[in-house]
Amino acid sequence: MSDALAIETVRAAQAHDLDATTAVIAATESRIAVLARKAARRMAESGPRHDDYFEEFTQQGRIAVWEALARFDETVTTDFLGYAYTTVETSLLGATRAERNQGVDADAAKTFLSMLNRSGGDPFLAERLAQTVPPAGRRLSADRAHAARLAYQGADSLDAPAPGGGDEPWEPGTSDYGVPEDLITPDDVTREAARVKHALVHGLLDTMGAGQAYVLRATFGIDPVPFYGKTNEEELASDMGTTPKAVREARSKGLKAFGKRYVQAVAQTPEEADELTAAMAARLTRKGGAASQD
Repeated sequence: MSDALAIETVRAAQAHDLDATTAVIAATESRIAVLARKAARRMAESGPRHDDYFEEFTQQGRIAVWEALARFDETVTTDFLGYAYTTVETSLLGATRAERNQGVDADAAKTFLSMLNRSGGDPFLAERLAQTVPPAGRRLSADRAHAARLAYQGADSLDAPAPGGGDEPWEPGTSDYGVPEDLITPDDVTREAARVKHALVHGLLDTMGAGQAYVLRATFGIDPVPFYGKTNEEELASDMGTTPKAVREARSKGLKAFGKRYVQAVAQTPEEADELTAAMAARLTRKGGAASQD
């Protein structure tokens, strides 16, 4: 028991003695502030949002102390302050998790974590991929994917199974192709592979810099940008309000950035990643080298 708060004071506060209650407030206020500040930083490092969370969590911490006071049993422990602070920490941890995980159900969390694995750990790319890559019925809406990313970035974990772990939360008997396993045809496999590749390409481009992404879409005719190829740099530069040199530089840098992230998304093993990286580097050197020249 801390010397700052005698057990007799705790008993008196439980009996609603005003002076004893004031003593409990004084003894716990500084620690509540520390714990509230820690909880607020889980939500926002600084700024107005941090201050708002700090005020909210300070009040919640005080309430938790009163709840601890009501439940405190000195036959179990005589350390009221330790018991109270544990109660406050538990309460604030629950509050931050609830705030971060708004709308994030277990299935959404698992889908996001799976896409995080495919994105090489990039949460913004994982948010985009979660909306397009999984088969129909498993994709997340924009709001669910966004909530999952916010939950991930503000938490040590999503309180969800790690990618590949546990039972799949999808409808039993239905494959990745939308039909029972025994009805899958080679055409189903081909269509699904093409759909995933299409979704990956668009997801990667959506998370790149606007200039590089536009030039790459224009180079290869990827919606919604018209096809310009590599021979219409002056026209593309004019339409973008820039110079041909800037277009070439954007294409060269964009191809390298896209290639690196694409390898992260599709390679299943380090060996496969090395092979894809080498192949992409050779292709860039052979076909794209001129793009980086003035």
